[in-house]
Amino acid sequence: SSYENKVTFGDILDSIVFTLNPKKIVEVGILEGFSLKRFVESSDKDTIIHAYDIFEEFNGNHAKKDKLVELFKDYDKVSINYGDFYEVHKNISDVDIIHIDIANNGDVYEYAIKHYLPKLSDQGVMIMEGGSEERDNVEWMIKYKKPKIQPVIQKYNLKVLGVFPSITIITKK
Repeated sequence: SSYENKVTFGDILDSIVFTLNPKKIVEVGILEGFSLKRFVESSDKDTIIHAYDIFEEFNGNHAKKDKLVELFKDYDKVSINYGDFYEVHKNISDVDIIHIDIANNGDVYEYAIKHYLPKLSDQGVMIMEGGSEERDNVEWMIKYKKPKIQPVIQKYNLKVLGVFPSITIITKK
């Protein structure tokens, strides 16, 4: 079948952008800018993209602000900002795509559903890294005894795409 071709997570992000034609995207957790670059390249020139991270404050593999500012300096529609996941939602509204990738775990998912989901536009989607059983069993989740995502997936009857790292797409409805 022609459907047996391999689809990447970048392709999925591109498809979401193509389908929604967003006017506003918010990304929380930038790291090296992979998903941000996909959003920039697949969105309309008038799309506004705000990306947030805590950069060096994160104890672990973290984003480097200077490197990201340099990487995205030619894109007027992108802003690279300091922003804590537990605060950013207070200053956003009517967002078409919210992407959260901050060492997600079950608690992050619950918080995002409660505080970020209401910030979506009527057509908007929230994209969360993770969600599969395999992703719940990565070394750092076990080492630091982080709450698994799977119980949240089951509680809200959410759909997960892919096996590892996997992504979950959530709508308001």
